[in-house]
Amino acid sequence: MDFLTILATVVFTVFAFGYGACFGSFLNVVVWRLPRRMPILLARSHCPKCKQDIKSTDNIPIFGWLRLRGKCRNCQLPISPRYPLVETGVALLFAVLFLLIIVAHGITLPASTLTDHHGNWLTEFPGCPLLAVYLHQITLGYFLLSLALIDEDQQKSPWNWTLFGLIMHGLWVLIEPSVGQLDFLAATQDPLKQSQGTLTQAGILSFLGLAFAGLFSLIFRWLKVPHQFTNCSQAMILLGIFLGPVVLCWTTMIMSASLLVQWITKRILPNKTNSTSGAALQLFLGWLLIICTWRWWPMIDWVA
Repeated sequence: MDFLTILATVVFTVFAFGYGACFGSFLNVVVWRLPRRMPILLARSHCPKCKQDIKSTDNIPIFGWLRLRGKCRNCQLPISPRYPLVETGVALLFAVLFLLIIVAHGITLPASTLTDHHGNWLTEFPGCPLLAVYLHQITLGYFLLSLALIDEDQQKSPWNWTLFGLIMHGLWVLIEPSVGQLDFLAATQDPLKQSQGTLTQAGILSFLGLAFAGLFSLIFRWLKVPHQFTNCSQAMILLGIFLGPVVLCWTTMIMSASLLVQWITKRILPNKTNSTSGAALQLFLGWLLIICTWRWWPMIDWVA
């Protein structure tokens, strides 16, 4: 890798980190206001305690909180450290997925051979089809994280927020139909012959993902799993429609195992203080685990 490529990698990764931090700042607003039916785009950011507007110079993601030392400039009351943590988390999500999917040519993806790669990533950018995969994955991760945070606050997310995420999925699929069926292409693709997904295949897998999500949601509701049913159902629908039934099954298995361990722990140690993570957060963490290690996960052979 030559000096120009290294420099471009650093610059683009820093840009992805900064871009993610800005989206993380907006995510904090969404998580607080959306369940409470408060305006999101038209109202200025304000301190939730003294209600005073936050100055633009204090509203810089991550650095604004550090600059104020975690206290409101007006009332001097503490500001939750979750704000910079969410901003940093989304920033890292954007930056790490950029490195894994764009710079490393989708090293963890099962269908990384969707396109021929010649030379370094900079020679392909921005025409590489993996750019659509990257944008598709960060969109899914962003909406899953929003549901997870709302779930942790013991609030319910309105369905129109999930509908907006599904509309975004539809836009990415129109640009590149393969983004929502990576597991399908990994199983059917001949390594010696390039194969592209179609809108019909994407539609079929999205429908199957939706059907599986509905089935799993009904099962968890029947089992009376202690979580915000609405948030978990929306997270399952997002996973199912974005990535199809295979990934949804794996993430649901991870979530179920985690919730089972927490349930057993509560049974064995009933007096222990236990802040049980919500099911939506478990689904987000399951998706994150799979997307970072996807190539090494067993996939169902779709070929009869």
